[in-house]
Amino acid sequence: MPFYHPPFYSSALEQAIDRYPLTAGPETSLAVAIALMSQLQNSCPLVKGPLPSDKGAMSESSPPDKVRARCVLVVQNQQTITTGNLSENPSRGLLIGILTPADLVRLIASGKINSLQKVALHKIPIAEVMSPVSVSLTESDDQDVFTALSLFRQHRIRYLPIVNQFRHLVGVLTRERIRQVLQPSNILKLRRVAELMTTPITAPHTASLLSVSELMSEHQVSCVVITKNKELTMEKPKEDSTSVFHYSFHQPLGIVTEYDIVQAQYLELNFEKTPAQKVMRTPLQFLEPSDSLWTAHKQMQQQQVQRLVVCGGRGELLGIITQTSLLRVLDPTEMYRVVKQLQQSVYQLQSEKLELLQSRNAKLEQQVRERTAKLHEQVQRDRLLTQISFRIHQSLNLEEILNASVDEVRQVLQADRVAIVRWESSNFGIFVAESVAPKWSSILGEIMPDNIWQEAAFAIEQEIYAVPDIDKASLSAENCARLQQAQIKAYLIVPILQDGNLWGMMCVHQCSKSRKWQASELDLLLQLATQIAIAIQQAQLYQQVQNLNADLERQVQERTTQLQQKVQELQHLNVLKDEFLSTVSHELRTPLSNMKMAIHMLRISPTPDRRQIYLEILETECTRETDLINALLDLQRLEAATCPIDLEPVNLDVWLPTIIDPFYTRAQNRHQHLRVEFDRHLPTISSNRASLGRILAELLNNACKYTANEGEISLKVECKKGDGEKAESAENSAQASVRASEIQFTFSNQSSIAIEELPRIFDKFYRVPNADPWKQGGTGLGLALVQKLVEQLQGKIEVESSKGWTNFTVTFPTKPDAN
Repeated sequence: MPFYHPPFYSSALEQAIDRYPLTAGPETSLAVAIALMSQLQNSCPLVKGPLPSDKGAMSESSPPDKVRARCVLVVQNQQTITTGNLSENPSRGLLIGILTPADLVRLIASGKINSLQKVALHKIPIAEVMSPVSVSLTESDDQDVFTALSLFRQHRIRYLPIVNQFRHLVGVLTRERIRQVLQPSNILKLRRVAELMTTPITAPHTASLLSVSELMSEHQVSCVVITKNKELTMEKPKEDSTSVFHYSFHQPLGIVTEYDIVQAQYLELNFEKTPAQKVMRTPLQFLEPSDSLWTAHKQMQQQQVQRLVVCGGRGELLGIITQTSLLRVLDPTEMYRVVKQLQQSVYQLQSEKLELLQSRNAKLEQQVRERTAKLHEQVQRDRLLTQISFRIHQSLNLEEILNASVDEVRQVLQADRVAIVRWESSNFGIFVAESVAPKWSSILGEIMPDNIWQEAAFAIEQEIYAVPDIDKASLSAENCARLQQAQIKAYLIVPILQDGNLWGMMCVHQCSKSRKWQASELDLLLQLATQIAIAIQQAQLYQQVQNLNADLERQVQERTTQLQQKVQELQHLNVLKDEFLSTVSHELRTPLSNMKMAIHMLRISPTPDRRQIYLEILETECTRETDLINALLDLQRLEAATCPIDLEPVNLDVWLPTIIDPFYTRAQNRHQHLRVEFDRHLPTISSNRASLGRILAELLNNACKYTANEGEISLKVECKKGDGEKAESAENSAQASVRASEIQFTFSNQSSIAIEELPRIFDKFYRVPNADPWKQGGTGLGLALVQKLVEQLQGKIEVESSKGWTNFTVTFPTKPDAN
């Protein structure tokens, strides 16, 4: 009978194997298995209960400083084993299955284990719910810890059973035990938690154990982080204010693992009513993203946990770091595999070295001949490509470029037809250039539907450029029918790209028979497509430049015209300025000259009566000079809009006579007839008395001034609605005036102004030629000042002259805008 000889493991694998796993026979009840797992050392706050007795179960004691695997291994023909005789006979029976906390969570989440229905767990044998052992590690001298790490990574398992050559259980490996054995501090100190942390599955603090179990089963995770939503209000000061931000995040309270679910089931808790807070592990030790993985490794060792929560500066949940993450950093399996492959390659090279040296000369000669032929072919192709590219780039006209391209390609490839199709829109493409042999039909101008275009574009994406025989190609029925209609037996297509986007395609058709396209032909066509794309882009840029030049010339012409207009306007303004300065200087000098003359006459006047006359002249000219200066200042103030006006109620019934009465006397003195008409009960309007009085006085003054003797002057005051309709009705005039929104003053006098002079009568210092035969003089500022005052009072002034009468119409709102 052969004796069992334990293999010689590497020290790391020997230390990592848990040789005291929890085992049970297939007839062991599920209740006992749950009790076995729940008795392991943990940080769950639930109270442990006594272990149920079952003859099929076994729990061996292990050294207290080792972390035991939280699973039950199901074996057949189990023998009673103690720690003392383990080395003599390490076999615990034939391994047939495994029960993990993940299996129990899935049973709870699926409802097969329901605490409310009081399922008799002691009547369910473990064989019915265990998982088959899909992956195990057979003890051998060739095995090491890196092989185990490769199995963990490849099969995504959490427990790796160790069996002997007879499939008898020897022990079990876990990631946590491997992590405790492998401690390359230098590697872990150089890596940060932020590089490997993952997003955990979370549940609110009000969640039940059943919902947490369902989350674990659904997402196939071993833990769920219990969180509480927290809101913070932060203030961020700015230059002149403070912005308030509301920040909401998940604050981790604890963590529930599969093992906690097992313990809850062992205690027969009601999963629907028990909150997750009751069984979660707390308090949590948090990591920061900037912490090193070495810090995470040490905390896992100190707390004997397999996962740690990562939080930010405000306590917000950022992620989770697990022992799997640490092992991924330490896993040199891939490097180890490469090293072994390199070693095997070296051995193979050494064994084949002699054979290679013997055959090398013959192969080199063959390669030289092939390379020479390829180089010759490449030189010919490059020369041909250069010639075609030169012809293509000779023109900057897009149509000429496309036509030259298809002609050259058809001659070089000896094809029946070469065409270029351009993608016009999102629905179709169109053949824009073609070179075809005489005996074959033309497809120039035909439209390629969207579905056929998309099929061709997909083929290009798959780098399927050549089809030697359409009857043997996997084409759609519609595409095949269209190709047959175009007499195509074989074709070659290459893309034409513009800035990475598909501009169109170049199609080479063989219509006489099928054709096996050569790689050199495809390569030549691809290079030509690149040159065509460059030529197309140059042609488009040239066209854009031409358009820009034309647009620039048009803009230059427009700007030149505008500048000429501006120059003319400036010249006109310069003339007006000269006229203004000349008029101002003349108007200012005239009173001064008269005053100077009066002063001189005062000195030489012999009698008091004459001196009195000269004093009156002096006073009149001073008043005239003052009025001129005041008018200039008022006009400048109105144009600059620097002084706002104050509005006040004006009772027109009372106020108008005070303005109009003085002009009755003036009209009588000149034998003129002044007629004033206004509605009864004129409304009280909101206006400025001084400005309104000056407007009325200036217009009446001009009417008297430019009306001949025995002439007629009229002033009509009416109340108007907003649309210009007169505010009259069957009711009394007082009520009609209340409803009026505008007041209109119409000044008429018997004098005419030429139509061509009307647009200029409101210009400063402008006086209508030959309108003052009496040489009464004036500043030429009256109407300009009136226009500005009317605008300031939000009114409007209009003038017309016909049939020997001139009419000035001034309209004001009864209640102007206060702003």
